[in-house]
Amino acid sequence: MNKEHTLGYRLLTHSMLVGAAFFWGTNPMIMKVGMRELHPVPFNALRLSVGLLAAGLLLLHTRSWKPVQRADLPRFLLVGVAGFFLFQLCYSFGVNYTSASVAAIILGTLPINVALITRLFRIEHLSRRKIVGIAATFIGVILIALGKHGGIGLAGSYFFGVVLLVISEVGYGTYTVFVKPLTVRYSIYQIIFLIMSVSVLLFVAVSLPVFSPSAFIGLKPITWFSAVFSGIFPLAIGNILWSTGVKRIGSTNASVYGNLPPVFGVLAGITILKEVLSPMQLLGALIILGGVALVNKQRTKKPASLRKFEGVSK
Repeated sequence: MNKEHTLGYRLLTHSMLVGAAFFWGTNPMIMKVGMRELHPVPFNALRLSVGLLAAGLLLLHTRSWKPVQRADLPRFLLVGVAGFFLFQLCYSFGVNYTSASVAAIILGTLPINVALITRLFRIEHLSRRKIVGIAATFIGVILIALGKHGGIGLAGSYFFGVVLLVISEVGYGTYTVFVKPLTVRYSIYQIIFLIMSVSVLLFVAVSLPVFSPSAFIGLKPITWFSAVFSGIFPLAIGNILWSTGVKRIGSTNASVYGNLPPVFGVLAGITILKEVLSPMQLLGALIILGGVALVNKQRTKKPASLRKFEGVSK
């Protein structure tokens, strides 16, 4: 039996994607603590630098570096600029300008973005079952958002924040789709290290003209903890787990797990902030899990004799 079809292999793959979703779901709460003292641009430069260091250590430990082919440089730049720099920049400001409910809805559009990109570039085929699963997960995210106290509002700076969140998710959708061919030729550790290097350079270039290195002097320990935790776990380890999942089951199947971070965000709010999960939020979480199961359900092959019979009867 092929290793990819074993139960253990599939469970490990989906556990990786759930782990990435968990880190990403709890990350906004950690980031907001750090951005109370530090502006979003230098804060992201700091946590990206920490993540780059963690990815570099993992790369050294695995000794999986390979010379980069010149033909792959444009793809590395694309996923680095769109998937990391653009996503992190727009996401940070978008969360600040919108409510948690609006952010949850927009962040839940990752499968939709991936589906549109893969269809546009004819990279992956979307079956009817996958389309239904993607739609179900998106509906689940909407229910979670509508179930939050206060509902949805698009007043004042919210519209600008929504635009930024949409751009950020399009950027990460681009990363999710176009990183897969790189995983065939390079290790996940090398890919994450290179694209994070691109992002760090861009963030430093953007932040230095406005914020001097003195902005990092005298920071509170909780701010440093926020940047270090966010850089190591959601950024470095989370993206390594995510990219491994994309390599194993494809960008469309993996993208459905992009709807799980709002679920973990709600659970974190219940356990840490003592929030109450409404019936509508619970229903949304169950629908999301059902959509994930539907999209990743293995198609059962019919016996050859039955396929032959059906072919004759048509």
